[in-house]
Amino acid sequence: MKVVLVSADQNELGQLGTQLAAAGDFDLTPVQSSDRELGSVVERHQPDVLVVDGIYQENSTFDQLEKTIVANPSMAVVLLAKTLTPEFLLHMMRMGVTEILPQPITGSVLKESIERARQRVAVKKPQRRQGRVLAMVGCKGGSGATFLAANLGYAVASANPGQRVMLIDLNLQGGDAELFVSDGRSVSNVASIAAEINRLDSTLLESSLIRVLPNYGVLAAAQDTHEAFAVKPEHVGQLIEVAAKNYDLVILDVPRAVGPISVKALDRANEIYVVLQMTLPFIRDAKKLLGDFRALGYGPTKVRLVINRYEKEPEITLKDVQQTLGMPVYRTVPNSYRNVATSVNQGIPIAKLAPRDPVAKALVEMADTMLQPTSTPEQKGWLSALRGR
Repeated sequence: MKVVLVSADQNELGQLGTQLAAAGDFDLTPVQSSDRELGSVVERHQPDVLVVDGIYQENSTFDQLEKTIVANPSMAVVLLAKTLTPEFLLHMMRMGVTEILPQPITGSVLKESIERARQRVAVKKPQRRQGRVLAMVGCKGGSGATFLAANLGYAVASANPGQRVMLIDLNLQGGDAELFVSDGRSVSNVASIAAEINRLDSTLLESSLIRVLPNYGVLAAAQDTHEAFAVKPEHVGQLIEVAAKNYDLVILDVPRAVGPISVKALDRANEIYVVLQMTLPFIRDAKKLLGDFRALGYGPTKVRLVINRYEKEPEITLKDVQQTLGMPVYRTVPNSYRNVATSVNQGIPIAKLAPRDPVAKALVEMADTMLQPTSTPEQKGWLSALRGR
């Protein structure tokens, strides 16, 4: 049973956590938090029982607590409060609080309350959404990976109006994925979410997107270098987890440089699509990147090759590419310079601008496979992979 203990007071949190850990055999997570962050704490940790210490009293504002209870009907809530007037107790009961206990309290009493609270929640915990996470990586600048990522998201969303699709631009310095499918910029981005990571929940994430379709949104990259430096790997990991719980498909536009942030994203991805063109510089860089991926423990079932701007009679053949890189080509996207350039310049998805264009057709065909069930991502950490563990 997973129990999250929330208190705004660090000393109280430590004392209660120690007592509860000694009294009960729980999967206990103590979190120092305020009322403002309660919803994001619950969404991040998904507890069976939420214990809230001292945050709510007779004169408190209960909006955040009520929203959290409504959003998590299978979660039991135990509230610890110093003032237990009849009016306060009635208000909490109507709101859906499972049990209310007076402070101070001992660990054994709290343990018994937690066990009772869990027993009272008869409704089976609903199955959480777990979206598919796809990473798109260009092996060299100019490969077209961002164009493909943004337009693939549009193709999937437009063909599946009942499915939610999201693109996260992780090219933190100079990323512009939103401009490929829209004509505006958002006031929020990856860096601004990282600055409020303790408040991150589905509501904050949804409000931060540039809306391309009702079921397709883009989270823009940081707008300047200082913002980008503030984004840490743990921020990216948490962002992807929240996105995957709220969207059916999450597309990550990942920079080609192998570093802590990009590896954090690639670790979480179900599939990695390496985008290249059929010239020697691209093939050389693709070979190096694939070698890095093998060192990180990404197997052949996770990494796939996508040839962009493919010509039917190339000087270098698909067979040459496959032999050089030691793996098959998964998809080819044909060359259609004029329509692609117009799409980029106008910020209109190519499937909307020119639905009969061969590039649009290739993306629609690729989109048909995107929401099919897939295996869970390899959870091997990048440090252990580099150490050969």
